[in-house]
Amino acid sequence: MASSRFPTFALLAGTLLATFWAAGPAAAQTAPVPTTREEIQRERLEDRLQTQGEAVAVEEGAVERAPCPLADPQFADIRFTFTGANFTGLDAIGTDIVAPAYADLIGQELPVAAICGIRDRAGTILRQQGYLAAVQVPAQSVDGGVVRFDAVLARMSAVQVRGEAGPSGKALQRYIDRLTNQPVFNIDEAERYLLLARDIPGLDVRLVLQPAAREDGAQPGDVVGVFNVTRTPFYSDANIQNYGSKSVGRFGGLMRMRFNGITGLGDETILSAYATADTSEQVVLQASHEFRVGGDGLKFGAGFTRAWSQPDFAGPDPFESDTTIASVYASYPFKRSQAANLYGAVGLDVIDQQTDFSGTPLSEDQLRVAYARLDFNSIDEASLRGANGYSGLEPRFGIAGSLEVRQGLDILGASDDCGPASSGYVACAVPGLVPISRLDGDPTGLSIRGEARVDFRPTPLWKLSVAPRFQYSPDALLGFEQVSGGNYTAGRGFDPGAVIGDSGYGGQVEVAYGSLLPETPGGNAFQPYAFFDLMAVSTKNVPGDPQTISSVGGGLRANIGQRLYLDIFGAAPLERAPFQAERGDFRVLVNLTIQLAPWFR
Repeated sequence: MASSRFPTFALLAGTLLATFWAAGPAAAQTAPVPTTREEIQRERLEDRLQTQGEAVAVEEGAVERAPCPLADPQFADIRFTFTGANFTGLDAIGTDIVAPAYADLIGQELPVAAICGIRDRAGTILRQQGYLAAVQVPAQSVDGGVVRFDAVLARMSAVQVRGEAGPSGKALQRYIDRLTNQPVFNIDEAERYLLLARDIPGLDVRLVLQPAAREDGAQPGDVVGVFNVTRTPFYSDANIQNYGSKSVGRFGGLMRMRFNGITGLGDETILSAYATADTSEQVVLQASHEFRVGGDGLKFGAGFTRAWSQPDFAGPDPFESDTTIASVYASYPFKRSQAANLYGAVGLDVIDQQTDFSGTPLSEDQLRVAYARLDFNSIDEASLRGANGYSGLEPRFGIAGSLEVRQGLDILGASDDCGPASSGYVACAVPGLVPISRLDGDPTGLSIRGEARVDFRPTPLWKLSVAPRFQYSPDALLGFEQVSGGNYTAGRGFDPGAVIGDSGYGGQVEVAYGSLLPETPGGNAFQPYAFFDLMAVSTKNVPGDPQTISSVGGGLRANIGQRLYLDIFGAAPLERAPFQAERGDFRVLVNLTIQLAPWFR
């Protein structure tokens, strides 16, 4: 419901909003709009400096593979009528899996060397299904044309953990248990749990399989899983950029600290602070904590944000914005592999935004928004294998994206709307009430938003990237839930929130040359690029939509020693933004990220 903490100023607030509305719906929405979502949510500092290691390394000799004597030329003239195959050692997975290795040969007269071909095809099928397997042909008499094969499947019979996992050791053990409880070892299933183990904040976990020692009583196929663990309990990084607007402050800096494994639940605690060069213009403080439950990747988390903004105008600075956000969420990895991932998340955002005019409360938005989101990414498997000069970090083809549904709820003291326009928004004219920031706004509005990024490299050094984004809403949204264009989204060269509306579409197109992976440890890498940005938005009840901005430019990205990431570029607006008298100037923009701790990796 609307706040009644400032009855003395209610009439003044209503008069100011009515004045804005009299100038037209667009003015009513844009004049007192609170700080945009993108200017507040700064916790997603790009993790450019994190590297991705090999997930599963299998040492040669983990499963023995014997030669096939029947392929010797001395047996070339021996033939028999093949009527079937009998595989032993596949009780845990069933024999149907290898039937394609011989089914088309039943009833044919074959040379005995064909038995070696069946053996090899069966072994290939098992390995393609993720099993570490060897198929052997034992000495036998082929009675009735049925050939016996012995299959040996790897089983993780013992585990060694090398290194110190710290307080997160119990969380790591839950994933290790999922691997050791398998009757036979399967790389595809192991990959999920090993990657989930590596997702534990502060832990780098790698697995090597080694053959178990026969002198210790090991059976054929028994392997030892050696988990090499490296722990980093604390990370810190900083970011400096000049993406801000002139009124809020061009330059700003962010400091972030990440504490890993405090509670022993595979947890991560993040503290961050952002401020413009003039701290009176904008300050954002954030804290979050998430932890893992069970052994299948389920996470719970909560976050808290406080933000203050006072735009700097010529003369007095009448507007002040105060934002508080509290969030809770849960997420689960439906698919986790090196080649493809799918995550689901549900949560609730509690958002309070107040805008003052010369110390007088002008508007207050209290939003309670439930959301459900799917995040996905995928790369081609050939790049994972390093084919043709590509890699998992710079693949030939990669795609990532997110789709989110957000629904405002009338709970926990959420703001009421102002009623229909036909009534003159009378619900917000009640004495003693501070109205919402948009008279026609719906605090229980629905929005659907999505974004994606598609990378294609025709050669390892040339990259074409397309990053579309959209939002659709049938409702008139309050400022925090709207979609915007500018430096933080699409529309580089324009101020954040240069266009803002209920629905919108746009994106970025880039062509880049070079690799951002240094050729040597501690080396440097550079990547020049050119881009085109577009963003168009529409606002319900506002004529003249869509409002569109676009820009072109180019720049240079640099990775310095895996510790410093620099993006410097020039951007030229192609048209003026709404409410601008003329097109904006060419801007040089800088985004610098520095890893502070650990300095050496």
